[in-house]
Amino acid sequence: MKSPKNPFHPGEILLEEFLEPADITQTEFAKKIGWTRARLNELIRGKRGVTADAALDLAEALGTTAKVWMNLQATWDLDRASRRRKAA
Repeated sequence: MKSPKNPFHPGEILLEEFLEPADITQTEFAKKIGWTRARLNELIRGKRGVTADAALDLAEALGTTAKVWMNLQATWDLDRASRRRKAA
């Protein structure tokens, strides 16, 4: 199975596919899932990755599975690692 050419960071998916369509602010969503706004914003900006605990929080709040978030993160991480190796 091929990996996507330019995978999206899970934070970008969260923002564009969940928060914006639902018209939910980062502050509102952070409160809903028990995170700080800073933590959520770091995820959305790609400065933080999705951990197993974060995946469980997101899945519960959004009606997805934790595997969705973990798979998005793993795809992102593998793409970045591959790019680093090619550049070296």
